[in-house]
Amino acid sequence: MTKPTPPPAMIKPFAVIRAQPGAGGQPYTGVDLLDPFRGARGLPLRPKASEPAAPAKKTREEIAHLYEVGRTSAAMSFHELALETMQEVTRLAPDHAAAWRGYADLLRLAGKDVEAAEADARATEVPADAWPVAIGERAADKLERLDRKMRKRVEKRPVEQRMTWLREHLFGNPLDVAAMRYLSDQEHQAQEDLHTAETLLERALELSPAYLDVREDYARLLVTKRDQLGAYRETAILLAAKPASFEFRLKRGEAAVYLERFDEAVALYEALLKDEPQHLGVLNAYGSLMKTLGRREAAERTFRTMLRIRPSSGHGYLGLSDLRSNHLNEDDVADMMQHLAAGIPELLSRKCMAYALGQTLERMKEYEGAFEAYAFAAKVCKEEVENTESAHDPDEFEERMARMRRTYTASVMSARMEGPPANPPTTPIFVLGMPRAGSTLVEQILASHPEVEGTRELPSVGSVTKRIAISRLLVAPDVYPERVPNYSREELHALGEDVLRDIAVFRHSTLPYVIDKRPWNWIDIPFLALALPQSRFIDIRRMPMAAGFAMFKQMLPHDAAFTYDLTHLGRYYRNYVTQMDYFKTIMPGRVLHVRYEDLVDNADAEIRRMLDYCGLPFDERCLRFWETERAVLTPSAEQVRKPIYRGALEQWKNFEPWLGPLKESLGDLANT
Repeated sequence: MTKPTPPPAMIKPFAVIRAQPGAGGQPYTGVDLLDPFRGARGLPLRPKASEPAAPAKKTREEIAHLYEVGRTSAAMSFHELALETMQEVTRLAPDHAAAWRGYADLLRLAGKDVEAAEADARATEVPADAWPVAIGERAADKLERLDRKMRKRVEKRPVEQRMTWLREHLFGNPLDVAAMRYLSDQEHQAQEDLHTAETLLERALELSPAYLDVREDYARLLVTKRDQLGAYRETAILLAAKPASFEFRLKRGEAAVYLERFDEAVALYEALLKDEPQHLGVLNAYGSLMKTLGRREAAERTFRTMLRIRPSSGHGYLGLSDLRSNHLNEDDVADMMQHLAAGIPELLSRKCMAYALGQTLERMKEYEGAFEAYAFAAKVCKEEVENTESAHDPDEFEERMARMRRTYTASVMSARMEGPPANPPTTPIFVLGMPRAGSTLVEQILASHPEVEGTRELPSVGSVTKRIAISRLLVAPDVYPERVPNYSREELHALGEDVLRDIAVFRHSTLPYVIDKRPWNWIDIPFLALALPQSRFIDIRRMPMAAGFAMFKQMLPHDAAFTYDLTHLGRYYRNYVTQMDYFKTIMPGRVLHVRYEDLVDNADAEIRRMLDYCGLPFDERCLRFWETERAVLTPSAEQVRKPIYRGALEQWKNFEPWLGPLKESLGDLANT
């Protein structure tokens, strides 16, 4: 099934717009999709031209089946077919409330908001229970048998035919939850379409909530999408069904850490380690949690235990290295070099060890060897994301930034910007910029103020902008940011409240100020300024060569894939500076720019300036930020537990002989 070429974007489309089956793609012969309720459940296919035409009136069974075809078509991302199907259901059954609601949702995807509102109104005018809700298989033992049977049917077919067969099968059998599970896996693994993989699993769980294999797949997918809150909720259901499950308890612990339910996570990990004291995954998670909580000795013991169990454990070495002290010695260096030379099959362990080796050699002032290790690690990371949705394309990113500038013009912003509301219950402070530029330090300083709650790098803004991006799937696969200026002020405020509601999930207080330090929020400053007029933006910026090298030598997640290549890194940084300069012109005074070097050299004045910008009274505790006890989940956790020091300002110069590609790519910014 061919997919249309999406518009250039920094973030590739979150979902696909699929052509109608049989129209320009692979044909579907088993079901007549123009009359999709036929050819299933014993119903005849549409008669040939020589046969008499079928009567116009449909039975309740046929209409009910047509509705389910529409629901499953939408889950498979065949939205045009789903729209036509739901329209037909509402014509045949004007009292079908669920069909009207489904029709309204699909009309919104087509950009037909007026018609969608009318469909929603029709849904409220008819009895809610006129049509029964379809359910799938609910018995766990039968679901296991269905799953095994479907697996065998899928595995009989050549790999290249499996997706087509599963789609065709579901058009004829729209309640087959096992087929949904295996198609979801195909969408995820073969097509890298996480959106469709997710909607298929949600459809299966809606029909068969007891399908634990699907729920486990769903929890795993949510973790992949970094929806740890969703994963946390799903693991509660999984554990209710199988409270002794080792894997379910481990997933619950991982989600609990992300949501800062640390006591729960500690209890889960310690119980798991009693069951399996040598489980490397649990040991790594437990050691990382001890580091987060500042329990350095427990963290060191745990990582050393990992190395005793598996001497080639890259996670164990990186955990010790991240403690930012001399926990690794020359013997460890020799062992790491030997393991890397021999080859470590597991990619993640291999790159962890390479980063740990680089950090250790750097502390030993063996800079050439350290750079070789960092470059090797970056090469492994870049190969990992190559030809995937996570790969960084500098041209796409530049076009994305250009789209932002074309959308958020000075006239648009001046017409839509509002002053902050009086005494808002929550004022978000977005600490943003490049990774490794000092955002954790700024957060720790501000979170030491009695009116400010620090959190972490939150997914909240990204969740809302992704929802905007796919809100017109029948028009285009990505309508962010272009749709934002078309929202009314009431709609923008509602989106802002969505951001705050998502942030609230990660909060532990009701203090009036809250920090989100996700670096990439700088991209969405204009949207946030319109949706949350009371918001504050602090752009912490470090000397470009220092910031660039700091990113290059740190194992960052795939949404920072530009850091795996020095040339890409410099080009990305230039785009960041260009965009922030543009924001100054379209919304003057809304962003506070702080130089990391100024913060180090003149902490008192810079801290007072940040507090004044946020509208906060000065508090001495902000000057003694390292005394503030709070969990820190970023790589800078160890640094912010100490007073400000100048040691990191010039570190990059030790590697200057090998940073030519970065300096060249930065251009005139390299010396700023």
